[in-house]
Amino acid sequence: MQLFAISLRKNALVYTVKILTGSLIVWYGLRFVGFEEPYWAMISLIIVTEPDFAQAKVNFKARTINTVSGAVIACLMLVLLGPTLPSMLVALVLAVLVAMLIHNYPANWRLAPVTVVILMSAAFSGSNLHEELHMAILRVVEVLTGSTVALLQSLVYGKLVHHPDATPH
Repeated sequence: MQLFAISLRKNALVYTVKILTGSLIVWYGLRFVGFEEPYWAMISLIIVTEPDFAQAKVNFKARTINTVSGAVIACLMLVLLGPTLPSMLVALVLAVLVAMLIHNYPANWRLAPVTVVILMSAAFSGSNLHEELHMAILRVVEVLTGSTVALLQSLVYGKLVHHPDATPH
């Protein structure tokens, strides 16, 4: 009796190599320029990584829109209400409403409220508004860096590897 079968999915090796090499690039690259622990860059790299450049572009665009939307809302709430749980909850509600009210907003809209939590929770450990906003900006830089590395890897992969389903020019 077989309980479950183990087999590699299509592109398993591509995902593995891209996530491993991309993680090394963002980790050591961001540490080189002063980021102590660039976990959010690695998370974004994983979210955006795709073997297909077109899909990576869609993921990149959605990640960027959600990050910018969540960051703007989080920073506004930090300025207006400070780094508190009530301000985070107001920001979460606003992020969800923005995503629900804007036509053609990316399907993975939940990343905007997630960005709010990431940025505002980082601000909770700040000692003043300037430091809190600075920490929020650093998180955004990490997210955009990880997303950009994933997009560039898909572009390079697409140029280096011949896809059997591609039509000849």
